[in-house]
Amino acid sequence: MDKVKPRRRGRPPGSTTKPRDLPAGVWVQVLITRIKGRRRTGKTPSVRQACQEIADNGGILSAVGGNLDALVAANAERKKSWQRFQLNSDRPGLCPSAAGSVFVSHTISNAGTLHARYSQANRLVTSDRRVRFAWMNIARQMLGLPPKRQVPPFMGRSRAGLV
Repeated sequence: MDKVKPRRRGRPPGSTTKPRDLPAGVWVQVLITRIKGRRRTGKTPSVRQACQEIADNGGILSAVGGNLDALVAANAERKKSWQRFQLNSDRPGLCPSAAGSVFVSHTISNAGTLHARYSQANRLVTSDRRVRFAWMNIARQMLGLPPKRQVPPFMGRSRAGLV
């Protein structure tokens, strides 16, 4: 008798593309939001609260950089075009505009999605010290602090001085 193969649910793998540095960007932005919240109130907000604050402020946008004319030409040829934004003149941030000069390839504006992406990135951070060290340095630089230097591993005491 033939086995019944269960139907795979959800979107096929590889059907959506997201920037490779998206986990780092989400993790760093949530960390910075939590640090700034602690500076304001003295109490560190939870990850959920930080994700909600980021979503309330417009979310995370992955901008595409380069020559504006080349980006316009490439955007016209793409099957799924990039969103266009322009800088707000009255407040910080971006607003959607058909003639904007900022091209965005990926947006995350839902707090639940941000929290899910943060959880994925946090698994990377907790499993590899080097990833944590690099991403913490990115966050430190974005806060205007100097990056930390990596301490070489301790290999034990040298026997040369004991003879």
